[in-house]
Amino acid sequence: MAVSGLGVAYTASGFVLLWSGVKNTSIKDTLTSFLKGQVPAPGQPQNLTIGITDNRPDAPGTDELPQEDLVSDNSIASDAQKYAGHPYLYGGAPGPNGTKPWDCSSFVNWVLGHDLGMTLPGNSTPGYNGSSHGPNTISYLGWTGAATISNKASDAQAGDLCVWQTHMGIALGNGNMISALNPSLGTKVTTIAGGSPGPEILFVRRIRPTGVTQAAGTTTAGGRG
Repeated sequence: MAVSGLGVAYTASGFVLLWSGVKNTSIKDTLTSFLKGQVPAPGQPQNLTIGITDNRPDAPGTDELPQEDLVSDNSIASDAQKYAGHPYLYGGAPGPNGTKPWDCSSFVNWVLGHDLGMTLPGNSTPGYNGSSHGPNTISYLGWTGAATISNKASDAQAGDLCVWQTHMGIALGNGNMISALNPSLGTKVTTIAGGSPGPEILFVRRIRPTGVTQAAGTTTAGGRG
């Protein structure tokens, strides 16, 4: 699928703003580091919420959640693994029976929303019926139903979400993940590094436990899958 130069510019600028908010760096320093091929060093934490706040009383910002408020869930990883070999289609929706080709984020939508009955980014009610694509990677980067715990693949535990700007998958532990990759490979288990879409920055996001109210981010522009 061809991508316009303007679209790339909007996507890049959105990602610079997102990274600056997550790591508390200035936009100038963030952009300069990216242009040099470097990961910007984080600034001093200031309790930033990246424009999205938790709806629970006295709750901290998206990336300031206490560890007891997060969970790595083997049930997510176990469910995801059964879809190895499922076909890929960019922008595809799995359909009510989950048999149609999907892409990286509609695969995650199916596992979390359909199989496990979770509330997805941008939705106010739990579940996902597969009739439309649903939230994409950028939606998951801003989702307050999870928190970024690391940018290192080695820190990902089974059930964590491995999210880049244009790709995402579900961690299986031991440095592996499953994701919907492309039409030739389909949905496949790889190392997290092997599934990376090039120079983009990894966000390991840990989902809040079942029963915690999940406020949902609604940003969708610039994402893939």
